[in-house]
Amino acid sequence: MDHSPQEIPNDRKVWHTSVLLASVSAEQWGWGETLGPLLSPQSKSLQKWAGRSADRYRREFRRQFPRILENSSVFGLALSVEGGTVMDSLPALIGQMALDRNLRVSGRETAVVGLASGQEFTISTVQAAYTIYLTHYICRMHALIFETMQENDGAWSGFCDWQISPDNFPGGVNGPMATLFSIVANSAASLGLVRGNLRVLTHYLRGDAGTDVCDNLAGMLKDDLVHGSSTLPRLERPRTGGLYWEIHSRKKVSRPDEADHVANFTSHNSSQE
Repeated sequence: MDHSPQEIPNDRKVWHTSVLLASVSAEQWGWGETLGPLLSPQSKSLQKWAGRSADRYRREFRRQFPRILENSSVFGLALSVEGGTVMDSLPALIGQMALDRNLRVSGRETAVVGLASGQEFTISTVQAAYTIYLTHYICRMHALIFETMQENDGAWSGFCDWQISPDNFPGGVNGPMATLFSIVANSAASLGLVRGNLRVLTHYLRGDAGTDVCDNLAGMLKDDLVHGSSTLPRLERPRTGGLYWEIHSRKKVSRPDEADHVANFTSHNSSQE
């Protein structure tokens, strides 16, 4: 998982894009070795999308990545959202995710208390807002992909665990955003938000090949959003070999099945089944 730009909605009009590549076998972790020599013949490794001044690198990524994704068993997932939408949604999402007792918003600061890890701390409200928005999105994607997998293969059991490998949040792996993300993800099962567990695996140094690919994909989608274009076909629901991209704004959501930019959860708590 990676983001473009940094996921802090300080400006209500700035768009934030997060992408997630998901698969049963984590095959996307090998894509860096495939794409690197194609995009960077000299270094043979992936570069940061924002750090490249040459247009060739970006052109080649736009040409090569869709081919690799199309011939894979990987779910491509993306979210683009305005900063104002993120901030306006925070109270509703706290309620939907049953976090009313755990996140106490007071102006510019939010106190985090009583979640699974037992750690209590304070985080700026703008940082908390995107962390919760992103976690809400991931839980919904978990539900959609789990439903798709069950439809395509009835052998799947009643739960599915995800191991999420995010790039470093602003503030680093021990910062408040990374801490809140990990705590809420680890609490998702007990809160009834997913059928299974969300486990966060953070790489402390340079990330991994999976997040390097996601960095480029997030940058590409950010540029597509600015230019009103779409390099990859937009899917109506997640499936392997393609990209499911939601675009949220205060005025509309680009998915016809959502009446508002805040999608409601259906509880997946196993004790209710």
